[in-house]
Amino acid sequence: MTLAVLARLRTDPFVHWLGLVVATAIGLGLATVHWLGLVAGGALVGLVATSLRRALLAGLGFGVTALAVWFGYLAAIGALWAVLATGQLLLIAVAVGVAAPLVGSLVRGVL
Repeated sequence: MTLAVLARLRTDPFVHWLGLVVATAIGLGLATVHWLGLVAGGALVGLVATSLRRALLAGLGFGVTALAVWFGYLAAIGALWAVLATGQLLLIAVAVGVAAPLVGSLVRGVL
């Protein structure tokens, strides 16, 4: 991805939102394969952001979205209450689900 493409992603509102949706979809797809997909998803939404502050907010939003999708999946297969009953293990999963995309979104500070 060239700097000109990144500049257009960050300045044109329609292209920005389209890029954000595509980055979120790709990140969620990667997160279904491996937990590092959360970091990659955070990096993708961070690259689209206009500033480091917005990148961190986008990373946080991606993490919350990933957790919501995960909880929805667990509810759909009937395992939500069993996972909620794990207590501290659930807290670790939630912490990683929020922290990993935040770490990935820091890539905006580099590019």
